[in-house]
Amino acid sequence: MNRLAILICHLPERHSKLRNLLNILEPQIEKFKDQVFYKVHDGGKSLSTGAKRNQLIEQTDSEYFIFADDDDSVTDDYVSELVSAMNQNPDCITMKGWLTTNGLNRQEWTIKLNSKYEEKNNHYYRFPNHLAAMKRDLVKHIKFPEVWVQEDYIYAKRIHDLGLLKTEVHIDKPIYHYQIIPKQAQQSVYNRRGIRR
Repeated sequence: MNRLAILICHLPERHSKLRNLLNILEPQIEKFKDQVFYKVHDGGKSLSTGAKRNQLIEQTDSEYFIFADDDDSVTDDYVSELVSAMNQNPDCITMKGWLTTNGLNRQEWTIKLNSKYEEKNNHYYRFPNHLAAMKRDLVKHIKFPEVWVQEDYIYAKRIHDLGLLKTEVHIDKPIYHYQIIPKQAQQSVYNRRGIRR
């Protein structure tokens, strides 16, 4: 059994962005193909984002899972960092990252176990959400709400409030780039994906 599934919700109009992400991910996964794989849900707009996330989890069998959004990017050591952390057998793997709006205005964020959900000194702090790897057996009974927006925040808060995750390995450097484009910003994409609320 592969140990880590990287799960990606996809919209057809973002195919070029997905290809950019996969161009970075695929060579990394090739180095760990006995441990890591990715799966894309390309159901378009017929299903809510929450429903797609639930289906991706149900359709894969791995010890850990993590989500990457099809219009975001990762660093060249994203997979190796996750594998190194996974080999320490934590309940979850958390990380640092950054977000930009239309490629500008870089802002740093940190996802960490037991963190508050807050902004401090222009830095965003979050408890584990869909961008953190989680051990499947600990959270498999928690479902994303079948809605299009804020499904990730609601899911993360349920897990946080129930105290399901006890241990973590924290990757103390930015490895995930959360990219905002103007149209998404107008639709409060921060809320949708749980970076801002």
